[in-house]
Amino acid sequence: MGSVRVGYKWRGIKKTQRSFGHMARRAQNFAPAYRWARRELRQWNAANFASDGVASGKKWNELDTEYHSWKIEHYGPLPTMVRTGDLYRDLITLRGRANHIGHKNASFGTDIEYAKFHQTGTRFMPKRKIVFTPKRFSEKLGERVLDYVVYGMPGTRAYKKLKAQVTRARVL
Repeated sequence: MGSVRVGYKWRGIKKTQRSFGHMARRAQNFAPAYRWARRELRQWNAANFASDGVASGKKWNELDTEYHSWKIEHYGPLPTMVRTGDLYRDLITLRGRANHIGHKNASFGTDIEYAKFHQTGTRFMPKRKIVFTPKRFSEKLGERVLDYVVYGMPGTRAYKKLKAQVTRARVL
């Protein structure tokens, strides 16, 4: 009785090994995804100030009448949560000392001392959420990290080429 044999030959083994090597290298540094995160958070923070807190989930309480009058008299008709502009500037640029992007971690926010009083509230001041994590932000960041590790830097020729190859392979 005869035997039947099936043989397989892998084509492009070097290219595949190179791709895995690139993925391993990219998995050591998530900074590109964290830079995307900083850009996103800057936009959300700006929207939060522009909407008087609605972007963070709840509109900020109005200023009490006495303080509001004093603020207008001394600083002009500025929006809620803006007096000197330091806190606003810190949160819409995310460039201060409190912000750091490393290979495996990142932190964003502000180290302005009075920010914590606005964030948590006091006996005399209502809580106003100025630092927050947008809905689904963690998921989107995770997707961004995965996409970066697997395909490389978005927008590059190598990224587009590899992404197209993978998409074509799924269709076949």
